[in-house]
Amino acid sequence: MDRRSPDRVSRWAGPAAVFVLALVCFGIVFQSLPVLYDTDSYYHLAIARTYARHGIVDSLPWAQLSLLHEFGDKEVLFHLLLAPVADTADPSAGGRWALALLNAALAATLAALGFAAIGRWGLLTPVLVYAGSLDFLGRAIRLRPEILSLLLLLAAVWCAGRRRYRWLGLVAALYALSYTAFHALGGLALAWFAQQWWSRGRREWGLLLYPILGLGLGLVVHPHFPRNLVVWKVQSVDFFQQKSVLNVGSEIGAHSAPDLVWLNLAWIVGLWALWRSCSPGKNPPGTADDTMADLLWMTAAAFAVLYLLMLRFSVYFLPFATLAVLFEIRRRGGRRTASTALPWSGRGRTLHLGIFAAAALLLGATRSVELLRGLSQEGGPVPREAEWRAFGQSLPPGARVAAEWGSTHIYMFWAPQATFLNVLDPVFMNVRYPRAYQALRAIFEDREADIPLALKAELGCDYLALSRFHQPSSLVRRLDGDPRLRRRYQGYTLLYELVPEAGAEFVRDWRIVPEGSMVPPPAAELGRLTEYPRAAAPELRAIESWIDGRRVARDDQRCLAFVHELDTGAESPRLVELAAGGPTRLWIDDRLVLAAAETPGIYPGGGLSLPLPTEPGRHRITVLTCRSGDGQRLGFYLRKLR
Repeated sequence: MDRRSPDRVSRWAGPAAVFVLALVCFGIVFQSLPVLYDTDSYYHLAIARTYARHGIVDSLPWAQLSLLHEFGDKEVLFHLLLAPVADTADPSAGGRWALALLNAALAATLAALGFAAIGRWGLLTPVLVYAGSLDFLGRAIRLRPEILSLLLLLAAVWCAGRRRYRWLGLVAALYALSYTAFHALGGLALAWFAQQWWSRGRREWGLLLYPILGLGLGLVVHPHFPRNLVVWKVQSVDFFQQKSVLNVGSEIGAHSAPDLVWLNLAWIVGLWALWRSCSPGKNPPGTADDTMADLLWMTAAAFAVLYLLMLRFSVYFLPFATLAVLFEIRRRGGRRTASTALPWSGRGRTLHLGIFAAAALLLGATRSVELLRGLSQEGGPVPREAEWRAFGQSLPPGARVAAEWGSTHIYMFWAPQATFLNVLDPVFMNVRYPRAYQALRAIFEDREADIPLALKAELGCDYLALSRFHQPSSLVRRLDGDPRLRRRYQGYTLLYELVPEAGAEFVRDWRIVPEGSMVPPPAAELGRLTEYPRAAAPELRAIESWIDGRRVARDDQRCLAFVHELDTGAESPRLVELAAGGPTRLWIDDRLVLAAAETPGIYPGGGLSLPLPTEPGRHRITVLTCRSGDGQRLGFYLRKLR
């Protein structure tokens, strides 16, 4: 005879049913998405695929100018768990199933904890969290180690609440191997210890020492020790010191108060209705329930502060706040009723709980479906993953590609044979190669005057990749107009290849006219003028074409004049194009040909066309150029057209 009570059966059967149902639902939804949401998802799959094929590597070839080149994997356990699905015929589909498994495990865990708090109604906890908060859903559908981190933190709270401190130490060791911010669990353990000491007078040393020992063990046995500690320091300390000068993602920012309420409105309504539907009980709370409620409130409060500062912490705050309320209901011995008391009427007036549940579910589910529907749109005639695969095939082995760190996650997955500059976060490049990082930003923000030269001289790259929809859009026009760059591939992604020999179209041999001298200078004076300093390396001399006045001008010098001696003949070009950074004048011999406040574009293909002398012989071309309005550019291009 089976003596297990129905509740004991439900304790396992209910969460198991939630797991199966969630796995089916998440699997269908994620497999329908044209791409994995968030480019970081492809980074994690690429690392996992590498581990599956080559074991745990010590060098990351896709981060040539990054601290991560000498690899200190921040989430080694997460990548090892992903490895089996990443090394398949269709690793992106495997990644979708891994994401479904992670979310199903989280849903089942929330259901199990909710059941432990308030019984069968607690099995709906994952519905409240997932459907109630767009902020949480937007984080949970990304293939990131955050979900594994959340699962381990939930396990840590459960172990701490049940005083299973040795198990808590094991969870801490796994956490140190799974997530960069291992200090989060250490800080929580300290807060839990202090709270128990303060409120109950108990010094639970196991609550503090076992997590610290577990974290230390996890850090030391890490296959990349001690580089994992260097990465932690950069991510957790240097990042916050430097983030004001980095192009960080929006997830580091904070929501406004109206956005916080609107994005979590269904969750707020549902949780409030559940709280108001419980009448105070008379049963004294138990010690275990007291401890669990205390630990959950402490954890939710910590993540609430972080959530207010950075929206990415919604993935932690929402589940812990939900469970804190549920275990608070259990601690108070409350009994659930079918009605919810309205706030302005005490217990005198009520509405049925189902009305609030239906309203919250309708509001949350509608917005959640809208979010997922938007993500399921292809946005073009060619599936994006098929296009990225074609882009990857267009890159030769060993190609060194300049790309922004966020896009590199996609490129390294679909073009593993190429090399790139940086991944995961700009701080990893800036902390080790600050000059290269600034050069890369100047290129992609369209502030660099000579992009091909910067690609080669500052970044050592022969290719540049970016989205067709890159902002500022002027960058794409500029790249298309420069003969030294050739489109090698075009789709959602544009790939440009450096063509050094095309630099011969530009006039690059100039002499500097001293400040205060006659402009244009007499022909007899040319031999005594100083030559414009060209790049020393032959491969750079073949590429450079922008005549950069800042190489020779004083910081306070506004204008500078250059002169070039041109031999014309029957085969000489008859037109030149001038593209300048600021107000410019051009003379041919002693005749003023152009006086312009600005040219249409400060790039090849965006300038003004000017005729050259038709009579054969020696002619002087003199250019007086002044700084741009922002003072950042002092120079010009002069290109022979035909």
